Amino acid sequence: MQDVSTYFSPPEKPADPLVKAGTYPPRTGMTNAAEMTDGYPGRFITALENTMAKSDGQHEGALVILRVNNMPMILRAAGAPASEEVMQKIYDQVSTIIGVEDEVFRVQRDELGVILNHAGESEVDYLAGRMLSAIKDLTFNSNISAIHCFCSVATVCFPTQAKNVEEALSMAYLATHDHTISDQAIRKYDASEEIAAWHRQEMSLANYLHKAIEENRLLLAYQPIINSKDGSLAHVEALLRIRSDDGKISSAGALIPIAERMGLIDIIDERVLKMVVKELRRDPTTNIAFNISNLTTHNAQWMHLFCELMTETPEIAERLIVEITETAAHRDLQHTAVFVAEIQSFGCQVALDDFGSGYTSFRQLKTLSVDMVKIDGSFVKDLVDSADNRFFVKTLLDFTNAFGLRSVAEFVENGEIAKMLMELGVEMLQGYYFGMPEVKEDASHEAEGA
Repeated sequence: MQDVSTYFSPPEKPADPLVKAGTYPPRTGMTNAAEMTDGYPGRFITALENTMAKSDGQHEGALVILRVNNMPMILRAAGAPASEEVMQKIYDQVSTIIGVEDEVFRVQRDELGVILNHAGESEVDYLAGRMLSAIKDLTFNSNISAIHCFCSVATVCFPTQAKNVEEALSMAYLATHDHTISDQAIRKYDASEEIAAWHRQEMSLANYLHKAIEENRLLLAYQPIINSKDGSLAHVEALLRIRSDDGKISSAGALIPIAERMGLIDIIDERVLKMVVKELRRDPTTNIAFNISNLTTHNAQWMHLFCELMTETPEIAERLIVEITETAAHRDLQHTAVFVAEIQSFGCQVALDDFGSGYTSFRQLKTLSVDMVKIDGSFVKDLVDSADNRFFVKTLLDFTNAFGLRSVAEFVENGEIAKMLMELGVEMLQGYYFGMPEVKEDASHEAEGA
């Protein structure tokens, strides 16, 4: 651990040791950005070691890591000086909440470490909630605009959870970065065997996926999408598959979230793009749609590859449909709109997948200017038995028709659903009723040389 002596000092103790939460003197321990390091300050480690050394069955304590989750946004928008002022104010506010024997340190650019000397689990939760509420009520002003902080706290109790400093810091780190609880403001370390087993399984799947990529065992299966008026083939959707060591082919859909978390999605989406382009060049009669990850809409390297491939073979562009999800649009509407426009500039089409799952507004749909929408399958598969779903699908279709967009319904699993969708006016139908995804064994699906 590195000793960063210029970080915040612990709060001064009031004269009266019985005061649980007093008014602390102003702190002046801020450092400038150049002096920041990624290590923990030595005084913080020493204080945590001393506190944990005293902990036993009668003396409980806790480590709380308070993190400003939107610090990158604050840094980019308002600059380093403003971000440091924000951390100073948060530090001062936390100092007024903790007890007289408790301590707070600046431990990272975007994190405070709070050591609670006498606190059981219920009191830790209470204090964590007070910290978050107090920070939420703070007003931060910069030369750009008002700054709002989105914070979370990770808590680790000792000695019930952690027995030493290494365990406490590791558990706090895991709680802070656990994507399964990233929507929670107060994040507790979960030591259950079920969670550990889940992570072991996820690591195993990530290794399996990585090996499949290295050994070039990614394949594409194609599912037909049918015109509802005459039953002709509108286009096919390319769906990612993996060939296992024993030759069996399975869907890769469940592995995509893992690929995104493990940084493999860039490689996968580039491979898929190359395979789709290769098939379009091989078969001039086919039209192909394929889905990309939300992260890929922000991947400049993928877009560079796309532009390069379209420039090399411009005649295939009109037969290519890129599917983006409604979630991607919600994350950054303006950026997604630029992404869509760049795809369309080559003559390709863009479809909005999972339409209806995020309740896209009229303004958003107009801004995106996509060519078609794919109605989320969760509304289609129960269409016959759910009057609410029928009403919702009809509303979505009225919505899309107002913009002159083409519509596709997924999860069409039987003739009754297909008939109902035709009556509602859906333009294209996709599902097992019309065809299963099939790998073309007579064609090479390797991405190299696309």
